[in-house]
Amino acid sequence: MPEEKEFPTGLFVSRPKPNAKTGKMPPAFIVGRISIRVDEFLDYLSTKGGKEWLRIDIKEGFNVDEETGDKKWYAQVDNWVKPSERGEEKEEKDGLPF
Repeated sequence: MPEEKEFPTGLFVSRPKPNAKTGKMPPAFIVGRISIRVDEFLDYLSTKGGKEWLRIDIKEGFNVDEETGDKKWYAQVDNWVKPSERGEEKEEKDGLPF
């Protein structure tokens, strides 16, 4: 069963934007920007209770940025866990195709 969607607080992702002074776009090797509100993100991390890793996916949403016309990006926590680590047993296959 899929888990509830989880969005990290204090972490924001966005497409590169032009420099405010020059109007130039950043170099092509800069593909995005991550902004972190340190206090909020640290509070969020403290709720993760000793996990060694936290995987966060950067996704493209359906909402469109009114300035650029591009779809907005967002961050979502990847909570996938192997079935064996969730305590789920594999079903025995009896050779039937259904």
